[in-house]
Amino acid sequence: MSRSYLARLTFALIFSSGALLVGCNSQTQSADNPPAPSAAAQTAPGSATPVSTPVTSPTQTEAAPAQAAPASPPASTFAGIPDVDPHKTRGSKSAPIIMETFSDFQCPACKQLYMGTSRQLNDNYVATGKVFAIHRDFPLPGHAYSRVAARYGRAAAQLGRLEQVEQVLFENQEKWEQTGDVDGTVASVLSPADMTKIRALIKNPAIDAAIEKDLALGRTYAVNQTPTTIIHYKGQTYPVVGIVSYDVLHQFLDQLLRQ
Repeated sequence: MSRSYLARLTFALIFSSGALLVGCNSQTQSADNPPAPSAAAQTAPGSATPVSTPVTSPTQTEAAPAQAAPASPPASTFAGIPDVDPHKTRGSKSAPIIMETFSDFQCPACKQLYMGTSRQLNDNYVATGKVFAIHRDFPLPGHAYSRVAARYGRAAAQLGRLEQVEQVLFENQEKWEQTGDVDGTVASVLSPADMTKIRALIKNPAIDAAIEKDLALGRTYAVNQTPTTIIHYKGQTYPVVGIVSYDVLHQFLDQLLRQ
């Protein structure tokens, strides 16, 4: 089966099922999150169209330079993908498919993807060694507390607590986006000792530097809305923009694995 056929199949599956929905875009600005530089080629605002033509993975030099600091985890290039933080990955590195998900904790579409598709993906593909998943922080400028949430998520990842924090932030998104109480939301699922460590970590400039590296990497993929999922398989890259249902995603992944 040719890759061009798989790309066409992706379109057919998505549009016949109506399973791909619009995510949050990067048009609105706020004081907490400064506007991101325009990507060379962007999806039109409000678009939920996956790119059918495979694109080349970015090289190490295209990402923002790392800033050395004690809190910064050792990032490395994995399978040609730069700045892979081992604390923000799931699954086996020997998995045939790699999936990078650019996400914003304050984005309702990202919550929907997490609550539906991502959980089933973890159970059926990540846990079974078929997919290696990479979480990427992509706080949008229109969300006042998304960067704060990204800081807490990244700090929690350093302690091996990303899954707990990711879950509580998404499940309580409507509450903390109104109050700005990201700290209290995270503290509801972690121990006081862990919170002491996290509150110290989020003050380290290395946390923001790591977030900026994810943002810079996303721009090389022309990411301008969340969620955006980048699927890598046998040297080809398939971006999917917006919310894709698990039924559609697993059909596409199974087609890739049958090649």
